[in-house]
Amino acid sequence: KEKEKAKDEALVINQKNMTLHAWIRRVVSKVTVAYDASGLKEGVFIYLKSVQIKDIPKTCFLGNENTIEAKDNLIEKGEIIRYYEGEDVPAFDEKYPVRLATGKPNHGEHGEASNALFFYENMQGAGEKMPSKLQDANKDGELDYPGFPGDETYRLKDDVPYGTYIEVDAYYVSVNSEKVGRGPIKYRFMLGKDVDRDYNAERNYHYKLTLKFNGFANDADWHIEYKEKKPGIEVPNPYYISYLYNHSMMFPLKINAGDQEVESVEAKIIDNRWAPNNPNSDFLYWKAMDLEGENPWNGFLSLHKTTETVITHDGPWNPEVNKGYYETPPKRGERSYENMKDGSHTTTGAEDDDEYTVRFEKSDDGNIYHVSLPMYTRAKQLVKQTAYTGNNPYVAYQRKAVVRIKAKLNNGDILEKDATIYQVRRVVNPKGIWRKWDNDNSFHVVLKRLPQENATRFETFSSEGPWKAYVVEATEDFITFTGGNKVEGNVVHGLTGSDIDFKINFNGKCANENVSRHAIIRVEYHNYTCYHLIFVRQGYAPDDLIAGGTKWHTCNMKTGTEETDFPVEEGSLFKFGNWTQPIDALSNKNPKTDWVNIVPSSFQNDINKDFMIAGTTGSSKWSGISFNETNSSNSFSKPAGKNWKVASYEDYKKLYSDENIEQGFGILYGDDAATTADNINDAYGYDYEHREGRGMRGCFVYNKKTGKNLFFPIGASGYGHRKDTEGNGWNAVLRYASTRYEYFPSGKLSANYPDGVGDAPLFYDLFMRPGAVYWLDKRVDGVNVKTNTELYIDGAEANAVGWDFNYFTFDFFPISSSSVQNGKNACFVRCVE
Repeated sequence: KEKEKAKDEALVINQKNMTLHAWIRRVVSKVTVAYDASGLKEGVFIYLKSVQIKDIPKTCFLGNENTIEAKDNLIEKGEIIRYYEGEDVPAFDEKYPVRLATGKPNHGEHGEASNALFFYENMQGAGEKMPSKLQDANKDGELDYPGFPGDETYRLKDDVPYGTYIEVDAYYVSVNSEKVGRGPIKYRFMLGKDVDRDYNAERNYHYKLTLKFNGFANDADWHIEYKEKKPGIEVPNPYYISYLYNHSMMFPLKINAGDQEVESVEAKIIDNRWAPNNPNSDFLYWKAMDLEGENPWNGFLSLHKTTETVITHDGPWNPEVNKGYYETPPKRGERSYENMKDGSHTTTGAEDDDEYTVRFEKSDDGNIYHVSLPMYTRAKQLVKQTAYTGNNPYVAYQRKAVVRIKAKLNNGDILEKDATIYQVRRVVNPKGIWRKWDNDNSFHVVLKRLPQENATRFETFSSEGPWKAYVVEATEDFITFTGGNKVEGNVVHGLTGSDIDFKINFNGKCANENVSRHAIIRVEYHNYTCYHLIFVRQGYAPDDLIAGGTKWHTCNMKTGTEETDFPVEEGSLFKFGNWTQPIDALSNKNPKTDWVNIVPSSFQNDINKDFMIAGTTGSSKWSGISFNETNSSNSFSKPAGKNWKVASYEDYKKLYSDENIEQGFGILYGDDAATTADNINDAYGYDYEHREGRGMRGCFVYNKKTGKNLFFPIGASGYGHRKDTEGNGWNAVLRYASTRYEYFPSGKLSANYPDGVGDAPLFYDLFMRPGAVYWLDKRVDGVNVKTNTELYIDGAEANAVGWDFNYFTFDFFPISSSSVQNGKNACFVRCVE
């Protein structure tokens, strides 16, 4: 507190006419309120709604000490400061105006211009004769006067009925598994000159109050009003799971059984969406199949461990093709948990490591069960031909599921609560950091996401709970971390509500240009329930992802004998078998700079375009670029004078089939970038004329056991594929989709798609989705003939002549000759040795 008094001066009147100056002594004081959440537990949030001064005197005389002795002389509700705009309280999420957590702990100041509450003097007494304001004055670890207004144990206003007090109205959320909870919460403090026994709110003072939240939002100097239903279930609502397929999280819940015991718990998914949650009104998708509570087998969430990567079906591919697998025991959408004893347990039909945990606590509030239930994202492909997937394909939107939790008590009562689970939006920026063998420059990682599908700038986001980043696999120990809140044991940690922001440092250089070092960084965020991988590589020498196998080159082909300078560069597009007329990367640009708000007419017919021929000063029309038909006798020859060759079907198939090889999709930054880019043209648009600070989208293929990783760019345009002809009569179109050039139609399309887009709604806008196609060295027949186990891939077509990288659905799969118009289309080329 600060006292502000004018000096007393005697007034002498000794003239008939004179000017008098009068000083007005203030009878009011003001109070400013600040907040400090640095002492909170991780995973605890406070959403400030308002602060108000209450029970202030109606009047105050200049000359007398103002002591209120009757309730009628008080104004119950004084000035109020709201921490949001408008009449309605916003949603309690990451966008809330004033949200406090350990990562962003402070709000409010005590400056002269800070928002303040004003009041008349109210002198209620001080000293040992006055009751203590402290919640635990005798320091025995328990509240001296527990309960709520109206309870016998509660002492209203510290037994100073006419005192003035401050009330903070807030909303409390804890996703910390030690003590899950959420709900309205109030904090009250009796004004005075100390925090213990002074209740004199004297005039002409600036009172400075700081509410310091501790642990689970307690403060020993403030009285708290927060009530949970008992018996009842408390769940973190919402909670989050990874955007990646076949990932898991432990869902914490707290059951207060009162004086009863919990016999069992049941969980059932009652809503499980494939579609974006609450997208912008201008975002187009097939809404007719986005139906609450229906077709849960096409959604992303499972209550049992995901054991398959790919689910297949022979067709027709209607909305129920995933139902059989989903409802076969152990059912993906239902689960019963019968053992409520302390410890880890499994359930009937579950995998041995698919366990839930129980921790029992007996307290004055009742019998408390802290239960953690495992939940999973589903398979990578939920029938390829439908495009349903356990991955979230949307970079700007979450997907939503609702799980109904029921707890049965031993008296037969059923407690019930619905929990919302969000599959977080896809994080792609950054996904990979690569350096030359002799480049040890650090990279500043800031995880960013797009606020909407058609946004042109990425935005930083905060973690809904603590986060950490660490090396999960590496060929050797060659990177360290700085930044975050702290680094311990080469693990960088961040606080609840903080941005995911740290630096990757390289420990020196590789021994020579023939050496490569690899690592995979795992970022765990949103209370460690969501995962993001960042692939790190130093050195571009050819390397084997599978021990003793094919050595993959890191750069695409630019000409018939020359690779690109850097792996982040896309290279040229080639018609099949034609090394001499590569279409230069600078000729493969989209028609407009900001490639957003895409409709069918956004693309263009390039039949008359002059294409730059890479490695030459010449150009050619599309019709002047020849091709070799993709038949059994034609192939890509080895690049002249080189000991390498174009990657074959067998090379790609080994990556597809090996149990340790997986794929991730996102943005790679190379030697010319030092930090995460914001603008999409910088993040996506690397080319050999625009390098500094730029990245490239593509597919990372990696060995999850060794950390070795490889990158396949999809092009600065997002389309690593040029089509010879389309059904609309256009030619030489830069587009990834092989057949679609407009929205996927509704109604019967074929025997396999009896309801058209209704059978595969994720294909609705496939015409504009990004991806790339890479040529094989030659056509291979029999890839879906089961008798030929060496070539067989379930779900593939009869032959393969290329490899398909679908950036939207995360697909990594062979592509047939007919899909690339028998060699007339232009695709990327990667070599091996």
